[in-house]
Amino acid sequence: MKLKKLELNGFKSFVEKNSIEFPPGISAVVGPNGCGKSNVVDAIKWVMGEQSVKQLRGKSMEDVIFSGTNGKPAVNMAEVSLTLANDNGHAPEEFKDFTEIMLTRRLYRSGESAYFINKQQCRLKDIHNIFMGSGMGTKSYSVIQQGNIGIITDAGPEERRVFIEEAAGITRFKSRKKEALRKIQATNQNLLRVTDIISEIKRQMAGLKRQAKKAERYKKHQKRIRELDIRIGLHYYDDYTLKIDETDSVLTNLKDTDVENTSRLKKLDAEVEKIKFQRSEKNQEISNQKSRIFETQRNIDRMENDIDHFRKDVERLKSECEELESAHRNLEEKNRDLTSEVAQIESQNIDIHGKIETVRSTIDRERSASQNIKDRISVLNQELETCKADLMDLVAREAQYKNIYQNATSNKESLKRRLKIKDEEEALTHRKVEKLREKKVTAQQKFDSYKKEIHDLNDRLNRVKKKLEEKNKFLAEQVKRVQTVDLERNQARSSHSALKKMEDNFEWYKDGVRAIMKKHKRDKDGVSPEELEIHDRNGILGLMADIVEPKPSYETAVEAVLGESLQYIIVKDQKAGLGSIDYLQTTGEGRGGFIPVSSVKGIGYDDTGKPDDQKRLLNHVSVKEGFETVTEALLGHVLVTADIEEAIKIFNSNGVWQTIVTKDGDLISHQGVMVGGSKEKLSQILAKKQEIKNIELEIQRLNQVYETACQNQKELESQVWGIESNLQKLQALKKKTEHHEVEAEKDLYKATEDLKHAQRHLEIVRLEQERLLGEESDIDEEMARYNEAVENIENQVKNAQERVSEKLEHIAAVSSEMETFDQKIVDLKLELTSLTAKLENHNHTLRRLKEYHNDGIKRLEQLSRDIARKEQKRISLKQKTEEYEQMLYGRYEDMKRFEQALEKNEEVYTAIDTKLKESD
Repeated sequence: MKLKKLELNGFKSFVEKNSIEFPPGISAVVGPNGCGKSNVVDAIKWVMGEQSVKQLRGKSMEDVIFSGTNGKPAVNMAEVSLTLANDNGHAPEEFKDFTEIMLTRRLYRSGESAYFINKQQCRLKDIHNIFMGSGMGTKSYSVIQQGNIGIITDAGPEERRVFIEEAAGITRFKSRKKEALRKIQATNQNLLRVTDIISEIKRQMAGLKRQAKKAERYKKHQKRIRELDIRIGLHYYDDYTLKIDETDSVLTNLKDTDVENTSRLKKLDAEVEKIKFQRSEKNQEISNQKSRIFETQRNIDRMENDIDHFRKDVERLKSECEELESAHRNLEEKNRDLTSEVAQIESQNIDIHGKIETVRSTIDRERSASQNIKDRISVLNQELETCKADLMDLVAREAQYKNIYQNATSNKESLKRRLKIKDEEEALTHRKVEKLREKKVTAQQKFDSYKKEIHDLNDRLNRVKKKLEEKNKFLAEQVKRVQTVDLERNQARSSHSALKKMEDNFEWYKDGVRAIMKKHKRDKDGVSPEELEIHDRNGILGLMADIVEPKPSYETAVEAVLGESLQYIIVKDQKAGLGSIDYLQTTGEGRGGFIPVSSVKGIGYDDTGKPDDQKRLLNHVSVKEGFETVTEALLGHVLVTADIEEAIKIFNSNGVWQTIVTKDGDLISHQGVMVGGSKEKLSQILAKKQEIKNIELEIQRLNQVYETACQNQKELESQVWGIESNLQKLQALKKKTEHHEVEAEKDLYKATEDLKHAQRHLEIVRLEQERLLGEESDIDEEMARYNEAVENIENQVKNAQERVSEKLEHIAAVSSEMETFDQKIVDLKLELTSLTAKLENHNHTLRRLKEYHNDGIKRLEQLSRDIARKEQKRISLKQKTEEYEQMLYGRYEDMKRFEQALEKNEEVYTAIDTKLKESD
């Protein structure tokens, strides 16, 4: 794949939509600094899926969106599209049919982003998959940014490995391998979690079963508690009814007495209310008088406080007026002193101005004379510099010629040494070429040997792989069979568990039978057989359905004959049966039939002149030991036939004392009543019991089949493991041989390249020998030419040095005269600077004194105004104090009147309160 076109819109400096075509060959982007050349590379990396902001030369991903300038506003989206040419068909499998692949990346300022392949939205992973193994991509060697030129040469071993793998095209497969390993690891973790969950659920199931049993026991106890609560409640109800009747009689008498007392109480309450009203009025009047006294006292306190403040303010204002008058007198005296000091400084300034003018005129005269001397020195310096330049040129040429001569001498010695080295190197290289030829022949033979060995190993590997495929096929079939058998076994176990649970809960029986048997079962739980035999008082021995077991195909006949008798409960005697009937009547949980073993008698069977004994139904029924009498009584008179026609024939020839039943359930009773027709739905208790036994047999058979299948599976797995082990050994041997082949190929390649380098080096050494001989001849000619030039230059240097000495002596004499003038100018400048500083100091002092004087005048005016204002305020406060003192005297008189009235009201209130207490 090759780059064909790049489209940018809103990316960094490309605010408008731009398109860059990449024609075949080498393309270069040229422009001044800052024009956006590097942004083109950033755009290519960005559209390839680069996620590092640092690699894009930014601080955040939002920096790639054009942020605006003075003339253009910011945009809210950046989009880059890269078109790849797929002429060679090296694109991934799903894109091989496309001649062009267009990749697009879009980023909004809100943070949302999108990726597209051929304008179809995709994932970032899909973008990366396109470039894996192609040599392109954000991390590949094909895109090298500014400042990262040495990234390959400076890279570590791991980073170089990445470049090599990318060039070899295996990055895609390594990525897929990592992803597959990551998924396998995640699956293993999920399996571990599922195993933990299953074990936890199993543990919880056991606890739930225990809780269910507890709940059933709780339900039973709760029912008993409810019954007892009802009985206790009835007893309490009778007691409380009797007490209520007695209480009603007492209450009637009390109500009559209460009417009389209520009438008397109302009269007393009226008198008390009248007294309370009088007391309340007096209390309100006393409260009002106390409020007036309190308000008057508060006004007196406030006025006394104000008078005290007024007096203090008058004293303070008087003191402040005295202080201001003193400050006014001090300021007037200071202003007079400042006026005399200003006049004295102005007189001194006039004298200093005269001295400054005299010094300045002297400096000008001395400076003019010094300038004339400087002009003479400048001319002499120019002449000196010219002589020095000529001298330096001659010295430089002399040094150059001597240098050239010495270099030529050194070069000649070096050439002789190099010629000797090259002669030795030529002989050594010639011997090396001969050895490398022999080494190449040996490496070629070794490489051919390993190549033949790999071919033989490939044949063996193909045979072993074919055998492994066959065994794996057999193993897969066997695993499938094990899983099928295990599934059938689990289904059978599930069915058996459901039927067994129904049998244990007596769900096939009527409510009364179920209640008796569950009670019997609860009584037996947790009791040993010996204790049960001693303490079992209900006398229940079992169910009729539990003691008979018909042979296959006779279940329907037995159920037709016994009918409801199958659900009868077998008890020891009639007393036990009566106890169970009482229990059902008490609880109201239904009806049930009971067969007392002690009172049931078998029916004698005389087969004289009767059909074959094999016709008896009992001959096809297995009976539980100890219950033969019961089954004889219920089934001893029953014959079984294949069909109803045979039953009629036997009945007519046999008499009327026997019951005849067919296998399909049609029946002729001993009275001659015929029952038959289509099969009605029977209880099928015996059929379900037989089904449980059949399922148990089926589970045993499936367990055997499962064990056999597992054994076969293990044998096949062992065989597969052996073949895989052999295959791994062959693969390891092949890998080792291939490694040897690669090493041999490397040795052959190295030997060939070393031989080429040695031959090329031999040619170079011989050419170098010829070149060195020519250089030696040239150096001899150059040495003779430059030796003559050095002698001529030395004479010219000597003459130039004499001229420079003469110029230096003349310049020194003139410079001494100029230094005398310069010293005079410096002294005069120092004196001028001193006078100027003194004048400036006087001017500064003069300005400061004038400012002080003006401030003093303003301060005097302000003090005069403050003194007048404070004096006026003091007089006003004094008048206000006299007014407050007169008002205070009036408040004292009011206070005395209020206190006298309060004393009178309190005496009246005390008398009313005493009367009220006496009435209580």
